[in-house]
Amino acid sequence: MRFQTVDELRQFLFDDSRIMEFKISEGQAEFKLDGAVVRAKNSQNSRYQDMCCGEIILQLEDVRIGRLMKEGMKYYDADGNMIREIPDEDVPAPAQQAVLKRLSGGKIFTIVEDDVDSGYAYEFGIDVPQEQDEEEVDTFWLCLFFEHATAMWDRYCCPADGE
Repeated sequence: MRFQTVDELRQFLFDDSRIMEFKISEGQAEFKLDGAVVRAKNSQNSRYQDMCCGEIILQLEDVRIGRLMKEGMKYYDADGNMIREIPDEDVPAPAQQAVLKRLSGGKIFTIVEDDVDSGYAYEFGIDVPQEQDEEEVDTFWLCLFFEHATAMWDRYCCPADGE
């Protein structure tokens, strides 16, 4: 890869990035994403403006899953009265591998950083098409703790937001 940064996640925007591939095993996680934005202050961005990049690989080292949760829903009628509620639900350990496989093909809609004493803690909000109806999505929150993050990409596509 032509460009590479280490521990500069704050200098990227991953909102609306499509997850082309996600792998996690033995303390390593890797996202292959499409649609990320390299911020102007990134050490590898000489354009001084936010730039879209093509495919980007995000590798996380010494990673562990803090939590994997499926977001619940509330259903309302046309008058605004709640019909039923499905609560948030932690994905139990035996089912986590199947859910993690489903993340490939999903879309990150937000990433939230949390303060920790050492390393990093990021919570990824990810919409994943349902298996029985791809028009509908399940929303998962994946909280990962890790020591280092390496981002790699080959090219810049265009300025972000039509700059």
